[in-house]
Amino acid sequence: MDIDIYREFTALATHRSFVSAARDLNMSQPSLSRHMTAFARELGCQLFYETRPLSLTAAGEVVLKYAGKIIRDQENMLAELNKLPARSESRILIIDLFPTNALYVGINETAALAKQQFPGLRVEFINMDSSGMNARQMVEMGKIDISIETTISSSQEPLEPNVSDKLQTIWIPEFHGELVVGIAKESPLASRPDLQLTDLAQSRFILQANRHSERFREDFVNICTERGFYPNITLVPTDSQLEFYGSHPADGIHLLTKVDRKYNPLISSLLKEHVRIRTLKDDCWVNSYALMSSCPDKPELRFFAEHLRQHADRMRNEMQ
Repeated sequence: MDIDIYREFTALATHRSFVSAARDLNMSQPSLSRHMTAFARELGCQLFYETRPLSLTAAGEVVLKYAGKIIRDQENMLAELNKLPARSESRILIIDLFPTNALYVGINETAALAKQQFPGLRVEFINMDSSGMNARQMVEMGKIDISIETTISSSQEPLEPNVSDKLQTIWIPEFHGELVVGIAKESPLASRPDLQLTDLAQSRFILQANRHSERFREDFVNICTERGFYPNITLVPTDSQLEFYGSHPADGIHLLTKVDRKYNPLISSLLKEHVRIRTLKDDCWVNSYALMSSCPDKPELRFFAEHLRQHADRMRNEMQ
């Protein structure tokens, strides 16, 4: 319902005359008459007695009681909206890799600071779409602002992945951890001391078949190849970690990090029913990075990158 109809009704109730009310509203008398007829029809009641001067019916008195409040509420709403910054509808889109975004400690802290700095900013965690692009491509194409990429390397020191000039990478310290494996309890390998990656050369590895894990999978293949074997990998098509670990707990070797047990207690409990989590003797480390534009056009995203990097530097210093 148009808010102006309440202004017209209030004017008519005040002047008790179509001529005077129309003059005050700077509109024609026939137009005002048509509006009031339509208004009464929409409300389903008669608003005025056709007397001279006009007089309000009981229903008209009720409408008049609330009309002023409706008009004032709209004026107050518009006044508050006008006080908001011009970019109040800005948002930052982050691809959500994990069951809960509470895992992103640094990202959540940075998001809170960004919202204070830019009132009205929305930070949204979204799932991958079905466009066929991986997370890195989606950032380069501007479909999302931040994606998370997980890598494996032989260096404990976080080594940022190679990216194009269009992108920058920022280390996410919460997911830095040593590579460990989940092995079915009935397997002889589960109790083998000093387990190495080469001991698993004849085993089958279970990985999620989603575009989040492409880089992780490529790095794992390279590490195994460096050790003289090509891993037998079965890809399970699901984007849900809970579904993945709940449905395939002991079908093969699961690749994890030590931090999974800290940040994913539910997944850890699912696995422990069927597998034994073992540390590898190999020096294999898992790291995650936030990928975003190297020259973000939004001040909110530049702020986000700066503070996320400060968080990473602070955590790196604490680890040394």
